[in-house]
Amino acid sequence: MDVGRYFRSAADALAAGLTPLRALLVAGVLGLAGACAPTLSVAGFEELPSEVDQHEILAVSARAPTGDATLYGRERAQSLTYGRHTVTIPPEREPGRIRYPRGTPDPMRHFTLAGAEMLDGREAFVGALDRELSQLDEDERILVIFVHGYNETFGSGLFRFAQMMHDFQIPGAPLYFAWASAGDPRFYAYDLDSVLISRDSFADTLRMASSAQTDRIMIIAHSMGSMLTLEALRDLSENGETDVLARIGQVALMSPDISVDVFRSQLDAIAAVSDIDFVVFTSTRDRALQASAALRGQTDRLGSMRSVEAVADLRLTVVDVSGFQTADPLRHSTLTMSPELIALFAGTRDFGVEPAQRAGAVRGPLSLTVNVVRQATEIILAPASAAAGAIEGTGARQ
Repeated sequence: MDVGRYFRSAADALAAGLTPLRALLVAGVLGLAGACAPTLSVAGFEELPSEVDQHEILAVSARAPTGDATLYGRERAQSLTYGRHTVTIPPEREPGRIRYPRGTPDPMRHFTLAGAEMLDGREAFVGALDRELSQLDEDERILVIFVHGYNETFGSGLFRFAQMMHDFQIPGAPLYFAWASAGDPRFYAYDLDSVLISRDSFADTLRMASSAQTDRIMIIAHSMGSMLTLEALRDLSENGETDVLARIGQVALMSPDISVDVFRSQLDAIAAVSDIDFVVFTSTRDRALQASAALRGQTDRLGSMRSVEAVADLRLTVVDVSGFQTADPLRHSTLTMSPELIALFAGTRDFGVEPAQRAGAVRGPLSLTVNVVRQATEIILAPASAAAGAIEGTGARQ
């Protein structure tokens, strides 16, 4: 079965303007044709090859524990649980790609969950965070929090975070927040309910993170996880918890599945009491967001908006990565799966893109165009070979 073809045809049909009922029916077909996120188990290797990279990741979970080697399922928990997890990354792989084990995991070929340790409560978890941070150089004592998106299991989100920390060479201590996604594309509504239920839990996680011995917190959120992140930040803002917000330096929203209008209302509340730096990664070719928008009777979601004018009065940076291809048939994970983009951002602080001396300048294999539209900054990235003719003589629009 060509899953990519089913996704493409369903998203194209939705974007063409189906009635709400027919759109829901097509979405159901899309879900049935799509693959569920993999459920992963602790491998418990006796010994790991020296060539394998290991990443220790602390996690806060709003999922209910399963009591077995899979650790967590789709059910929502009544209270948060805490843990430390070891993810291994094979030595030879293309940046951006995750090879999941099918059957017996092989750390030389697959990402694996090599170990897991449950931590007994909030104080034990903050203590573990402080120990991780104390091992870093003073200028790298950053707490990096990842909030996964729709259709993720505990393990698939954990692996994606490990891949990002590894490939992008992100400095800091990683903290994974796992909300109760069903890990099944048929249950979009279940995931959305889980996001709403998890707002208080993530706000509490941010309070806990701000009490750790970190100089700064960075949040990376993907897809529907962006909605959860912004809702928690708005709650903190409306409660006047400026001490927590002051510790957050940047929020990077990757392919955010949010209405532009909802985002504007969230950012208005947050910006009124904080100076958080927001970076939004967008793609007009994101088929998952095209389908999400069509189901709601909209043209775009924030992560697929076609013009920065829609948010030009907000202080933020929009990075357009529409020009890049990845192995993802939905083009919903372009930033994290594109080897070219990984090469550009690897080792940068807070996914920063230093403007070239002139807009449209070529940076290695990529082109960079910078547009300043009132308060917003738009950065358009593209493979240089595809953009060379189009950008000749262009400059920043003021």
